[in-house]
Amino acid sequence: MILTLKGKLIAAGDTDTLHTHIKSILDREMNKIVLNMKNLTRISSLGIGSILRALTMVREAGGDLRLAGLDENIKTIFSITKLIGLIKIFDQTDEALTSFV
Repeated sequence: MILTLKGKLIAAGDTDTLHTHIKSILDREMNKIVLNMKNLTRISSLGIGSILRALTMVREAGGDLRLAGLDENIKTIFSITKLIGLIKIFDQTDEALTSFV
């Protein structure tokens, strides 16, 4: 399943929406999820925390979560916070999808 994020992931409303979508996907018994972040322009610490929470939700459901299409600024944030080792990040969505095989 590919979930495309657009705009900003900086406020509680944004993170609540993300978790609602993740839960909906997991309820359909799909547990391999790629977050396509190509159209995400900003992320806050709250947004990073929500991605980590989503990662935990998916892994607890027996699956995994991948990130794809991060712009350089957002990729730098994930690097600085040392989250690149915790969550797999890919340049392209199709690369992230094939990594599940």
